[in-house]
Amino acid sequence: MLLRPLLSVLFMLSLTSLTARAQSPTPSDMQQWAERAFAGEKQKPGEFLPADGVPFSFVYDGRSSKQLLPNWQRKVVDATRPADVRSKEITWTDEKTGLKVTATVTVLPDFPAVEWVLHFENTGTVDTPILENVQALDQILGTNPADSTLTLDQIKGSNAGKNDFIPHERTLKPGEGIHLAPHGGRSSDSTFPFFNLRAADGGMFVAVGWTGQWAANLDRDGNGVTRVQAGMALTHLKLHPGEIIRTPSILLLRWNGDVADAHNLFRRMMLAHYQPKQNGQPVPMAIGVQMFNSWASGKRPEWATEAGQIAAAKVNKAIGADTLWMDAGWFPGGFPNGVGNWIPRPRDFPNGMKPVGDECRRLGIRFLVWFEPERVKPESMIAKEHPEFVLRGKSGDGLFNLGDEKGRRYMTDLLSHYIDDWGLACYRQDFNMEPLGFWRHNDAPDRQGITEIRHIEGLYAMWDELLAKHPNLYIDNCASGGRRIDLETCRRAVVQTRSDSEGSPGRADWEQSQTWGLSQYVPLNASFTWDQTTYDFRSYASGGFLGEWDLLDPKFPVESVRAGIDEIRANQKYWLGDYYALTPWTMDADKWMAYQFHRADLNEGMVLAFRHQQSPDAALKVSLRGLKPEATYDVEFIDEDRKRTTRTLSGHDLSSLELSIDRQRASLLVRYRLH
Repeated sequence: MLLRPLLSVLFMLSLTSLTARAQSPTPSDMQQWAERAFAGEKQKPGEFLPADGVPFSFVYDGRSSKQLLPNWQRKVVDATRPADVRSKEITWTDEKTGLKVTATVTVLPDFPAVEWVLHFENTGTVDTPILENVQALDQILGTNPADSTLTLDQIKGSNAGKNDFIPHERTLKPGEGIHLAPHGGRSSDSTFPFFNLRAADGGMFVAVGWTGQWAANLDRDGNGVTRVQAGMALTHLKLHPGEIIRTPSILLLRWNGDVADAHNLFRRMMLAHYQPKQNGQPVPMAIGVQMFNSWASGKRPEWATEAGQIAAAKVNKAIGADTLWMDAGWFPGGFPNGVGNWIPRPRDFPNGMKPVGDECRRLGIRFLVWFEPERVKPESMIAKEHPEFVLRGKSGDGLFNLGDEKGRRYMTDLLSHYIDDWGLACYRQDFNMEPLGFWRHNDAPDRQGITEIRHIEGLYAMWDELLAKHPNLYIDNCASGGRRIDLETCRRAVVQTRSDSEGSPGRADWEQSQTWGLSQYVPLNASFTWDQTTYDFRSYASGGFLGEWDLLDPKFPVESVRAGIDEIRANQKYWLGDYYALTPWTMDADKWMAYQFHRADLNEGMVLAFRHQQSPDAALKVSLRGLKPEATYDVEFIDEDRKRTTRTLSGHDLSSLELSIDRQRASLLVRYRLH
């Protein structure tokens, strides 16, 4: 798959040079920085971004790349990339051992951002010396005054808890450091691989693209000199003749001015260059209803049958949903004991899944099916028939080894066959295990990191091939919820279950919190709800929506659910706009939560406001953004009972709006458009 520019901010320069530069960074600034940095030049003091030679590092045969690269043979060639980006490949070759380092550097023409990824190749005839401590990003960022403030602005990752994706700010003081790394080998498990370094009137976003165990270190010495490093957490390996490995990708996005505008710059970059598209537009995320938990509890065994799925498809169509969502209930053994048995249960699906897919096409809705190809239960078909593809660990589960070329070929062909035969519009891949122990256990002492590298390369290759073979397909990235979100997965897949904290009802305020945090970085994300009040619909809905409801119940409230889904569909376009938090982040029961999504290209937007269950305040004054003060807007207010009132307001009056909600645990939707 062609590399596409990743929005990440080159770690911002010193505080003094940032404050000295009032104008916003431009794409040409970043291009000039990249050309100089990858040429190994030291930037002049006071220039846009300082640099200390090439912006990456490694240790080879016990010596630092800072010493080695200036003496290696260097070449620069244009790289073939999409027309909307500029890429070059810079190579350094050690003529003595044959190690070649290639940096593919991509500059976005419409954003002040640069992305790169490194490859290491042994072009020699014998094993290389040990290559270790590979840092895909390694930069000294300048000397900031020791009394200046430098803030790491981040959100937490996911661990299926109340605090998933909440804002997490830390001050980086002189003499201190911050270490970031996910838990267990999934890239956004408990921390997040996108962050913003803020100082004075500007900053820089950094995004890491690695769906495994990455790590980042931010260190500031006593004089204020800041160093940022990011890469795989562990590399210590030799390369065999002809062998090539890749590193995490790094994206830097530079900004000045307002923090909310900076995050919207990042969102716009993600939508323009990274998030998946169909027909030139962001993938339309699923709106649907399923009932896996009703089936798993034994309440509705008929759901996970051919007849039950066809009936469910008809109800989805009747309520205005666009996707039949078949989760983990279709294979022998069920979930989780049957993972690795990737065939439909013969008794319940005697004709396979094709009749269900055919019915979805007849109804004009999409078909989504859940898989978990990387986890293998010990008694499953794959464990018994293809043990050579399974990595063993200390527990009973095995890890299907996507780093094995034959194994990846087997799994890719299997999935591709089902996508074709069943007519899948969405392939949903889950991953409910921690792979790090399997990777480390299967590494030799002189090949530490290689199992992880090959597995992650295999994952990308499999997804890229599935997308290339099936142009109308999109991938749903799940890993116990949102524990595998990073730059590389975002460019290939959407996140339709951002957290497994949704696994129980009554957590609407948690969901508002997740929207508040994750919307700063990842526009295409979604959630699911167990409840059907207007408050819950609006709390859980985002770019997509899933209801976990008993839709086979003869008394299922089709009309009221349809009203909620119609509202979600009407709002769906706004989630692709700029995002503004209208209240501070909170989950306090006595507060309000409110946020705005604004489509500057359409001159319209929406506000979602929530009065929490113990809030004493019936009104809230908010300041809307992105409006034209002298223009006139048609404004629609839709309350908790979906009662509508309309007003005509100037942009000036609309930008300072009082919201009213007449009872606790109730919501208000405001839509506005240019008159």
